Amino acid sequence: MYCKSVIAFAAVVASATAFVPAPRQHASRTTAIKAEDVDYEAQFKKLQKEAEERLDDKVEELMKNIDTVGTSK
Repeated sequence: MYCKSVIAFAAVVASATAFVPAPRQHASRTTAIKAEDVDYEAQFKKLQKEAEERLDDKVEELMKNIDTVGTSK
């Protein structure tokens, strides 16, 4: 009877190992992330200058048409 118990226990252990995941190899697949030093102030100044130029152009265009605005034809 002792022999049957040992065989049964060995069978249970053997079948249980089928459900245990295999150990994973730790591959050194690390993702390197570079921190870019972005000069946001320079970008902001550039965008601000471009916006002011577009605004000046639009104001100039509207000032040229100021005489015709509001007149009925």
